[in-house]
Amino acid sequence: MKNENNILIKVFLAILFNAVFVFGFIYLYNQINNKNISAASLTEQINTETDRRDKITALNSEIKAIAKERGMLATHFAKSSDVVPFLDNLQALAKSVGATAEVSSLDLTAEGGGLEVKMKATGSFVSVYKLLSLLENSQYELDFSSVIFNTVSALDNTGSLKTGNQKWDASFNLTLLSFES
Repeated sequence: MKNENNILIKVFLAILFNAVFVFGFIYLYNQINNKNISAASLTEQINTETDRRDKITALNSEIKAIAKERGMLATHFAKSSDVVPFLDNLQALAKSVGATAEVSSLDLTAEGGGLEVKMKATGSFVSVYKLLSLLENSQYELDFSSVIFNTVSALDNTGSLKTGNQKWDASFNLTLLSFES
C-alpha cells in the first residue's frame, strides 16, 4: 500500500506539474501573441509616420523648387496692402508712354472680389492709346467696364482752335479682378 500510495503521489505530482507547465505555456503563448500584435501595430505606425515624413520632405523640396514661380504668380494678385503700389504702377505706365494719369476713385466691387478703379489719362492720342494697350497687357487681371476717349479743344493766342498736336483725355473704368481684400 505504501508502494501504491507512492506511485499515486508520483502520478498526481506528475499530472500537477504537467498542468502547471501547460497552463504556463498557454499563458506565455498568449503573452507572446499579444506582444506580436502590439509590435505589428507599432511597426505599422512607424511605417505610416515614416511615409508621412517622406511626403513632407518631398513637399518641402517641391515648395523650394517652385518658390520663384510662386513669387511670379504673386505679382499678378494685389492684396489690400498692395493698393498703393498698384496705383503707382498705373501712373508709372502712363508716364512711360508720355501721358499723365490721375485716379479719381477706388471702390470694392459688390461681390468683394475686385477693386473698381476710375482713372483719367491725358496726353496725345498715341500715348493714351499705348496706355490702354499696356493696361490690357499688364500683369494684373483687369476688366474694363468702359473706356472713353475725348479730344481736348485748345485755343491759341488769337482765340481760334489750335490744329496739329491735339490733347486727348481718356476715362478708364476698370476692375482689378485679382484683388484679395
